[in-house]
Amino acid sequence: MKQYFRLLSLLLVLMMTSSCSKDDDPVADSPQPQIIFLFSPGGLGDMSYNDCILEGVQRFKLEQPETDIYIYSPESLDEAEKIFSDWLARPESNIPVLFVLATSDYEPISEKYLKEHSLTANKSILLFESRKRYNDPNIHTFQISMYGASYLAGATAALCCGDKKALALLANDSDSPIGIARDGFIAGFQGECDVEYLAEDWTGYIQSSLTYQKMSDWSKEYGYIFPVAGGSNAGIYRYSRENEDSPFLAGMDIDQSGLSNKITGSVIKKIDRLIFKYLMEWSTTGTMPESQLYGLESGYADWKLSPIYKAEYKDIMEQARQQAITKEQEYYEGN
Repeated sequence: MKQYFRLLSLLLVLMMTSSCSKDDDPVADSPQPQIIFLFSPGGLGDMSYNDCILEGVQRFKLEQPETDIYIYSPESLDEAEKIFSDWLARPESNIPVLFVLATSDYEPISEKYLKEHSLTANKSILLFESRKRYNDPNIHTFQISMYGASYLAGATAALCCGDKKALALLANDSDSPIGIARDGFIAGFQGECDVEYLAEDWTGYIQSSLTYQKMSDWSKEYGYIFPVAGGSNAGIYRYSRENEDSPFLAGMDIDQSGLSNKITGSVIKKIDRLIFKYLMEWSTTGTMPESQLYGLESGYADWKLSPIYKAEYKDIMEQARQQAITKEQEYYEGN
């Protein structure tokens, strides 16, 4: 409930200082710079990654109130595709505009329409969670790697899992960033680990009812669940609060230790800090880094132990940290 009101307050601040409706089009003759955010379908309100992005946007808006911000929260990929393609087709103006594609799900959409439309001089794009490099200097990408942090999560799971298997639960098998988290967890766990996917597309991120229903079976089979499934994780955490047979769990994207005493730690993505940095750089210089990968060593990704498990596992995790950094570097060198 506390996190719900926190999200509500963030949206309220942005609504008072920005244009925040998916029905509002950016005004073509507005004198201020514009930033357009296209969140993932159903993403806002997940109390993790997307809401953390929103915090960074709020902080930027408070620092740069003269910049107009438009937030779109589409109900489907088709709707998102139309919003983006319509924006690309807009004629050139003298107003700097940054379009932020806030999920890796939009990489195929961007590639499709950038073949049909060249960016006009006033337009820039920032694509989240992508390692693709574009020839156009006004198209920027970054990825926060979860491999190293997930490696530490796997090492923690191995300490508290007993003789049971672990489960790496992913929203889908097509989103490469969460596949990287899976690989890191399995490498750190070094034991028997099953992998399961909730869907074939983005809908795997909004299946909290399904995960709640399946937890009774998972609890019998697994000693640890590593869920990388956005809003679907809520069903897992809810079950763990209501049932004593729940296995140990990992939190995801933000510190979620307060959601369940079964959460041993959280894979943290400090996306709020990173997006604030990117937006401030674009606002002041008109550009951003071309293509960047941020791993465990960068500080934008981390494994944060929950308070009730810190005394037992802190020293072990600190000893394993450099190994996790090394393994992450080797992973990308090999791919």
